[in-house]
Amino acid sequence: MAEDIPAYLRKQFNYTGRILAGSYSKELKHNLSQAIVHLEALERIGSPIIPYIAAWHPDDEHIWYEYTGSRLHSLLGLKTTDLADAFRANIITRCLYRKQKTPSAIDKIIRDRSQLDSMRNSMRRIAERGGAVEAIYKIDANSGPVWLKDLARIEIHDRDRVMLSYGSLIDVTKEMMLEEKLIEIQGELSFHKDNLEFIVVERTKALRKAELDVVSRLTNAAAYRDGETGAHIKRLSQYCGILGRSFGLSKKANWALFHAVPMHDVGKLGIDDSILRKPGPLSSNEFEIIKTHCQVGADLLGGGDSFLLTVAKTIALSHHERWDGSGYPRGLTEWQIPLASRITSICDVFDALTSERPYKKAWDFENAVSEVTRLRSSYFDPKLVDLFVKNLPEIKRIFQTTD
Repeated sequence: MAEDIPAYLRKQFNYTGRILAGSYSKELKHNLSQAIVHLEALERIGSPIIPYIAAWHPDDEHIWYEYTGSRLHSLLGLKTTDLADAFRANIITRCLYRKQKTPSAIDKIIRDRSQLDSMRNSMRRIAERGGAVEAIYKIDANSGPVWLKDLARIEIHDRDRVMLSYGSLIDVTKEMMLEEKLIEIQGELSFHKDNLEFIVVERTKALRKAELDVVSRLTNAAAYRDGETGAHIKRLSQYCGILGRSFGLSKKANWALFHAVPMHDVGKLGIDDSILRKPGPLSSNEFEIIKTHCQVGADLLGGGDSFLLTVAKTIALSHHERWDGSGYPRGLTEWQIPLASRITSICDVFDALTSERPYKKAWDFENAVSEVTRLRSSYFDPKLVDLFVKNLPEIKRIFQTTD
């Protein structure tokens, strides 16, 4: 009966394969014929699965089909009997989904036709070793692009030197079109997200620039009234930046401190020139008026929600407070005094000591440092004084190079 199998299958199922008519083992022919009968029955009942049986020799690149249902021919609009070559020629892409363990994810590998042609043999060897294939092919079909999911089991028949792939093709066009649409939408969302982020960054830069411009104008106005120099303001910012960084302030906080410190005396804009520029000692009444510059500065800088101006307001109000409570305007002590103000207080006094004024000569560096350390725990936060001394090499470099 074995001799009649090929003729029977050719007549009943339009068999165009090679194995049943070739010099292969009876066992292989029997198993293959049984599989063909079962697959043909599956095709006839209208199953959505499109079955096939592909075959190849281990040492030959050519693949042929032992069985393909008629639905595959009609789906692809192909009339040729060499379906393997026609199918391969119509492949647009091959998509392989692979699960990753670390990190947990689905890796999607897409190959185009040229890549598939160059990698065909290596992919076939991988399938042979793994015993199975699972991939999605995008096919240039008669009615337009079609996606077919390929699920196949590989059998190795060493005795007959042939490989068989028992596969099922499932039309997943709707699902893949949806996935492509989702990818397109994700791309558009990513573009809009990047664009919005760029806009936010640019607007933040613009706002920061405007903020710093306001700071600069206020600082210059106050310095002009008080007779301060730009060098004093620059040194003060740098000293405070060193101390803030050494204390452990974040980059954002230290940035705000650096740019807010120059506005510490902006309240002097509200002090009369006759007092502000008086060359000699101030009377007790005049000194009380001078002390009001702290509250005036806080009022000038208040009323907004800018982080920079909030820090500047805090410094303006309390940079004359003293660790022992003898400062003004509120007589705060120790930790009641904001950190930014405690830092500013040390650096402002040090730079004032080392700067020449109409009413005094500049102190030398060592004497000014000694005075700061002498006022440790009375005027100044002792921990900050210790950090100031620790950073003296950097402070001295700024002292010597900033004019």
